[in-house]
Amino acid sequence: MRKNFLSCIFLSCISTAVFGLNLDSVLRNSAHSTIIVQNCSFNKLYTYNANSSTVIVLVFNQTKNTTVFPARITTASDNATGENPLLFAAWQKSLLTTWEVPRVVSFNKNLIYKNVSRTLCPQYVQNNVADPIWDSFFITVSIDYPNETSFSIRADLVDDFAVEVGKPISFSVSPAQSQFHSFKFPDYLSSGVLRIKSNSSVCMSLSVQNFSCPVYDQENNLKFTGYWETITKSGGMLLTKEAFPLRVFLVFVVHSNDADCSGHIDGNSGSPEDRIKHVELEIIPSITYQDYLIAMAAVLIAFALMYTGALGVLIWAHKRRERNDLSEEYDNFCGEAASVNHMHRDNDDVGGGFFDSDQPSSSAPSLTRAPERMIKLCLNDLAKVNHDVMRKRSNLYLVNLMTIALFYSLPVVQLVLTYQKVLNSTGNQDLCYYNFLCSRKLGVFSDFNHIYSNIGYILLGILFLLIVYRREATEKRKATGIPQHYGLYYTLGAALFMEGILSGCYHFCPNHSNFQFDTSFMYILAIISILKIYHSRHPDINASAYTAFGLLAVVITLGMCGVLYISTEFYIAFCIFHVCICLFLSAQIYYMGQWKLDSSHSLNIKKIIITKIRTGKENYCRPEYPSRMALLVLGNVCNWLLIGSGLFFHMGDFATYLLAILLCNLLIYFSFYIIMKLILGEKILLQPLIYTVLALVSWAAAGYFFYHKTISWKLTPAQSRTFNRPCVLFDFYDNHDIWHFLSAISMFFSFMVLLTLDDDIANVDRALIPVF
Repeated sequence: MRKNFLSCIFLSCISTAVFGLNLDSVLRNSAHSTIIVQNCSFNKLYTYNANSSTVIVLVFNQTKNTTVFPARITTASDNATGENPLLFAAWQKSLLTTWEVPRVVSFNKNLIYKNVSRTLCPQYVQNNVADPIWDSFFITVSIDYPNETSFSIRADLVDDFAVEVGKPISFSVSPAQSQFHSFKFPDYLSSGVLRIKSNSSVCMSLSVQNFSCPVYDQENNLKFTGYWETITKSGGMLLTKEAFPLRVFLVFVVHSNDADCSGHIDGNSGSPEDRIKHVELEIIPSITYQDYLIAMAAVLIAFALMYTGALGVLIWAHKRRERNDLSEEYDNFCGEAASVNHMHRDNDDVGGGFFDSDQPSSSAPSLTRAPERMIKLCLNDLAKVNHDVMRKRSNLYLVNLMTIALFYSLPVVQLVLTYQKVLNSTGNQDLCYYNFLCSRKLGVFSDFNHIYSNIGYILLGILFLLIVYRREATEKRKATGIPQHYGLYYTLGAALFMEGILSGCYHFCPNHSNFQFDTSFMYILAIISILKIYHSRHPDINASAYTAFGLLAVVITLGMCGVLYISTEFYIAFCIFHVCICLFLSAQIYYMGQWKLDSSHSLNIKKIIITKIRTGKENYCRPEYPSRMALLVLGNVCNWLLIGSGLFFHMGDFATYLLAILLCNLLIYFSFYIIMKLILGEKILLQPLIYTVLALVSWAAAGYFFYHKTISWKLTPAQSRTFNRPCVLFDFYDNHDIWHFLSAISMFFSFMVLLTLDDDIANVDRALIPVF
């Protein structure tokens, strides 16, 4: 008997040395050590003394009639030190588990755990049979220190080891006391959602491992197998029977510091008691594939109803236009002074600015015209270029957009598919910022519902393109109303479609690095919308497609730099650039694209200033174009407030901050346009009014769901999981999915407002339509 135990001890020591413990002296002196063998029972505390001349062997016997639970060994010592620790080795058939007491955290020497626990792998895992067969196991205790060192040991059967569906369990974890539990899928269940809650923000990792031994339940080996993620106060993970057909181990390990969860190293991790984490674990059933189909079909039906409604509105609007084909009476706000033939011109001043003047130089208004006549400028003065020429130039926006979309989206698709493969192969759930409490897997897609919910952008983008095409095909060419060059409308519809594609790609694996995929076409939508509003009253001097997309390239570059190199210095540099752009665009808008920084225009500006001085003191501060001046003052004030907020709050989400700047400017200009229409006596017809109300309501609802977010990629993965929320619609869609639906609907109605806003002046002579 003694020989067998000595050979086991020798093997145990060798295996322990493989695990990195310093047992050289034990290996050398084991043949001369006193072997103390004790038979022990479960659920009973034992106290012993150990020194370098003794090896203690504790034998735990378990019969087949004993309830099948794994053993949890708890060891403690007040005398052992980090320099001379007690070394424990638990031998189970062909499996060895080792640890030392006390455990000293290498990161922080102040964290010394004198109480260390380990859960042994269940014996029936090794047998791989349905009916477990228990064998005895023993634990060897040794120390390379001559003085007597007391310790206590206790072996308990973990009676809450198996987790059942819908029954939460609670337990405590610390760096020296990891925990793991098992879960077996019932026959009726193919997938389940693992939910974890805790009141403590101490950093912890969850590892989901196959039902096999050894179990990797230490901080330094947790990532060797299975799927893993970091957690602070809440977390979750989808478990599927396909991935874990037998059973699964759920392993919980508290980190020695919070660097992996907070993103920065804290030199003081507190006392050992501060890193004890209380955890509540629950597994709830996931939905079936039938539920998937119901949730997906419901969305398709909702958008099909929108298509049907749009068809009905098109038929009604077409009949209404046929009935109201006569011109309506409008006051002549322009008057004879609006005639371009009575204006002073300087042919050398035409074009060349940021906004391109596409009309011939002989008919372009310039800076040298009389101020009182410029105030009464009318649309016919800025709509001189041939209709077919302007249509082709307008269509260049769509051509440029589709070219950019093709070359932009293909590498994006390749990248996100690579992300998905890396996620599946490494098991690193921190790679992607999912809402793990509402993440519906389908095939290779880990988060299918967030990809599918972008279908609204695609379907409504197609619907808007069809409406624009129908409107263009049925509209008669005439010299009244706003010149309808539909290239910008087609661009808006195509950009909305591409927003759905790129947002879907982003949700393959949402994270800090690829958030730009989700916002790039939002930038395009905002800028193209501003250009379209400006184009309505300045058809011949709008920015060219190349200039517009050049500006978009600058915006996207700024967004990328803001994500990668965010700092106070970058914000200051961006704010200076922002102010310069505001002043430059203000001059361009004020002088309708005719202003540029050269000597001739400087002379013109000097002439205007001298003229104002000569006309009297009351004209010193009187703007030539009051309405435009009011818009520009309001716009600059709002932009300076945005600049101040960016500097003051130092926003970490620069991409959203940049998008907010564009959207705020769009809202200001759109509001100004509507107010000026009303001031000048134009009408808002029923159709655009309904679209406006629907857009405002849907934007308000969308903003609510956007604010109540379920992830935050600007934080660490563990911190982002604190925002995770269960599904709220069909048990398939969460708040962010609803944001996708509502924002798509909001943008569609907003585009419809742009398309129909000036229908009230469709039959009005352009000489009677004022420019503002």
